[in-house]
Amino acid sequence: MRFLPFFVLTVHAQFFEQRIRPVLAEKCWSCHSTKAKISFAGLQLDTKTGLTKGSDGGPVVVAGKAEESPLYRALLYTGKAKMPPTGKLDSAVIADFKKWIDDGAAWPGGEEGPQARTNAAAAEHWAWKPVVVPSVPEVRDSAWPAGPIDRFILAKLENSQLRPSKDAAPATWLRRVTLDLTGLPPTLLEQEAFERNPDAAALVDRLLASPAFGARWGRHWLDQTYFADNIEIGRRVPARHAWRYRDYVIDAFNSDKPYDRFIREQLAGDQLPWTLPEQRRANLIATGFLALGPWPLVNADKEQLRMDVADMQVDLTGRTFLGLTMGCARCHDHKFDPLTLKDYYGMAGIFASTKTISGRLNLGVFSNVTTVPLPEFPEELAERVERTRRYWEELEAARKTQAEWKAKGKDAPQKELAAANQRVQLHEYLPVTPPTAHAVIDSDMPADCRINIRGNAHQLGPETPRSGVAILGAGAKLDIQDFTSGRLELAEWIANAKNPLTARVAVNRIWHHLFGAGLVPTIDNFGTRGTAPSHPELLDYLAAEFAGDGWSVKKLIRRVVLSRTYRQSGEPNATAGEKDPENRLLWKMSRRRLEAETIRDSMLAVSGLLDSTAGGPTLPLDIPGNVNLGKPEFLIEDVKLDPKTRNRRSVYLPALRKSQMPELDILNLFNFPDTNQITGARQSTTVPTQALFLMNAPFVQEQAEALAALALAGPLSDAERVRYLVRRVYAREASAEEVDRLLTFTAGAERKQGWKRLCHTLLISSEFLYRS
Repeated sequence: MRFLPFFVLTVHAQFFEQRIRPVLAEKCWSCHSTKAKISFAGLQLDTKTGLTKGSDGGPVVVAGKAEESPLYRALLYTGKAKMPPTGKLDSAVIADFKKWIDDGAAWPGGEEGPQARTNAAAAEHWAWKPVVVPSVPEVRDSAWPAGPIDRFILAKLENSQLRPSKDAAPATWLRRVTLDLTGLPPTLLEQEAFERNPDAAALVDRLLASPAFGARWGRHWLDQTYFADNIEIGRRVPARHAWRYRDYVIDAFNSDKPYDRFIREQLAGDQLPWTLPEQRRANLIATGFLALGPWPLVNADKEQLRMDVADMQVDLTGRTFLGLTMGCARCHDHKFDPLTLKDYYGMAGIFASTKTISGRLNLGVFSNVTTVPLPEFPEELAERVERTRRYWEELEAARKTQAEWKAKGKDAPQKELAAANQRVQLHEYLPVTPPTAHAVIDSDMPADCRINIRGNAHQLGPETPRSGVAILGAGAKLDIQDFTSGRLELAEWIANAKNPLTARVAVNRIWHHLFGAGLVPTIDNFGTRGTAPSHPELLDYLAAEFAGDGWSVKKLIRRVVLSRTYRQSGEPNATAGEKDPENRLLWKMSRRRLEAETIRDSMLAVSGLLDSTAGGPTLPLDIPGNVNLGKPEFLIEDVKLDPKTRNRRSVYLPALRKSQMPELDILNLFNFPDTNQITGARQSTTVPTQALFLMNAPFVQEQAEALAALALAGPLSDAERVRYLVRRVYAREASAEEVDRLLTFTAGAERKQGWKRLCHTLLISSEFLYRS
C-alpha cells in the first residue's frame, strides 16, 4: 500500500483529523485497534501500520482507489463484510471516507495512536515565544539594500555566497506591483504616466488608494474564511445577505482598518461599543466571519449540529488568526503541538455559547443561519418605501395575469401559465425587507463546555472553563463577563500585540501574497509540523513594525513593495538555483500564474468590457428559474448570472459551494478555492481542460473580439495596432521583430477575424497569464 508524500499529506491531515479519525474512534476501535481485547480479523485501525497491514484477508485500503478498497465497500454494505455491524453510516460520512481514500488515504502522525502529548521540544517551539525585535544585520554590499527588509534578505544571501538578481525592468515592475495591489493590469494611461514620472513611491500610494486595492486584498481575506453566497453544502440554500460581509471586508482594506480592530469586529462586533449607526452596522456585519459557513442545516440532532458548527469556528479562528490547527484537538490532545483537549474545549465553549444556527425554516429537521436587523439610514427607508410600493404593484399585476391564465382552464397554454405562477412565487419569495445581515449573537444561556468524548456531543466528559490557548501565555486565561459568550475577551486576547502569533501570522500572509510563498511556507500552520521560517529575524522585525505602527496593512505592504527584494527580476541563475531551488532565500522574484479571478478580470480590463461597479447584492435570485422555491429553497445547479452584472469584477459575482456557476467555469478550472475549506495558499494546477477552455470558451472569444474592435478603431497603421495591443495586453513595448511576427497572425483571414485571432492569441499566452 503506497501513501502520499509528506508535502501532500499535510494538505489532507486536517480532513483526516476532523472527518475520519473521529469516526474510526467511535465506530471501529472497540473491535479493530491495538487497545481492543481482540482485534477482529486481525484488523487494527488506530495506527498507520495497522491500516497498511490490513486484515487477515489482506489490505483493506487501496490508496487513491476507494471503489477497490474493501474498507469502503464494507461501509457501503456492498462487500462481504458490512461495517459497522450496528448499522450503516450516514451517506455524508461514507462520502468523507471515499474522498479520504481517493485522495491517498493520508494518515498524519506516523505510527502513533491517539494519546495526550506535550513534549519538551514542542513546548519550546519558536512560534510560541514572544516576538523579539532583532537588530538589523550588517551586510557587505551596503549599496544594494533600500531599507531594513533588504538587509535581512541580503545577509542570508551573503552567508550562502549568493547575490540578489538585478532589478526588473520598469515595465515589468509596474505590471507586477499593479497586479499584486489591485488584481488588474496597468492601463495605457497608467503606463504613460509612470514613464513620464517613474516615482515608485507615488505609484504605490496611488495603487493603495485605489478602490481596486480593497477588491484584490479583500478576496485574499475571503479565502481564509468560509465565505460563500450559500450555506448548505448540498442544497445550496441562498445566503442572501452574505454580500454585506464581503463588502465589509473590502471596505476594511480600502480604509486601512487597523488589523487588531478588524479582528475584534469579526469575532465580537456585536459586543463592541459604538456611537454612530454606521459603526454599529459595520460591527454587526463583521460577525459574518463566524456566521457564514458550510453548515449542515438539514440535521435533526441540534446539539451535535451546535457542536459541529462550534468546531468549525474554533478551526477557523485558530487557523486564520493564529496559524494553529486547533481542530486536531477535538477528540484528543493534539498529536504534535502542545494543544490540549482543555484548550480546544475552552475555545469551543465560547462558540457553543454563540448563536449561529437558529430557528427552523419549517417544522422538522431544517435550521437557518441567524440574521440580525441593521440600523436603517433615512435614504434607505425612503428607498424601501418606494420599492415596497412597486413591489405590491408588480405582485398584483402578476397575480392578475396568473388568474387570467387559470380562468382559461384546460385551454390555457401551460408554458404561459407556468411562467405566471413562477412570477407570483418569485415575488412572494423576495419581499422588500429592512436591511439585514447574517451575523452571530450570544446565546440565551452562555456556559462553559463539557468535553465531547471523541467529538460526540452526547458522550460528555468534564466541564472546561472557556479560555484561549495556554501555551501562548498567561493572558489565555480569560476573565469572561457574566452572561456573555466570551467572544469579546477572546478577540482582545488574539488582537493583543503580546500574543506571539497574531502579528507573525498576518505579516506572513501578506508576504505570501506578494512573493508567492510566505517566510513560513505553511501559512495556516505555525505549529511544530509547519515549516520553519526562512528568515525568522525578518518575520519578527516585520511583526513588531506591524503591531507598533498601528496594525496598518497598507503601510506594511508599501514597505515591502518598495524594497529592492521585491524589485528583483526573475532571471534564472544556475548557481543559486542549485543551492536554493525553491528560492526560499529570495535571490530572485518567482514567476507565478495569475489567480482565476485575476485572469478573468484582466481579460475584461484589457478588452474594455470590465464593469467597475462595486458592492451590493450578488445572488441573481430575481431571475426566474434560478431558485427552486421548495422548502427549503435552494439554487439550481445551472444558476445563471444577471446579464446586467456579468462583467463586474469576480469578487462581486456569486461565490458558491461545491462549484461555481457554469458561466464562471474559468474559476472552477483555475483553482478558485473550495469555499467549504479555509484556504491560506491556493493550489496552481496545470491540466488540459484549462487550455481547452482558453481556446474555445465563449467568454474568452468575447474578450478577444472586443479587444480586436478597440485595435481596429482609429486611424492607425497595422504595425501601430500591434504595438497598441502589446502595450494594452502585456504592459510593455513591442520589439520590431515582434511586430512583424504578430502581424502574420492577422493574415489569411477576413480582417476582423484575423485581428480577433491575434487578440485571442495574446490573451491566452503565458506572458499574459503569468506575473513575472
